[in-house]
Amino acid sequence: EDLGRMVLQRRLSTIASKADAPFIGAIAGSQDLLHSAHVVQIEANSETDKWQAALTTIDQEQRRI
Repeated sequence: EDLGRMVLQRRLSTIASKADAPFIGAIAGSQDLLHSAHVVQIEANSETDKWQAALTTIDQEQRRI
């Protein structure tokens, strides 16, 4: 799981560094909540008019993992 998350983080960072990126930055992480749930989350920042493209791109990269 850690390796997959690191690969996803690297892919998101690479996408964010491009001039035509749909998001400014993104981060992937995970945590255990109260020993009852394991949560994986992805957070991203985008321009207001690019949020749909950002969401689509992140979804595609997550599915590729």
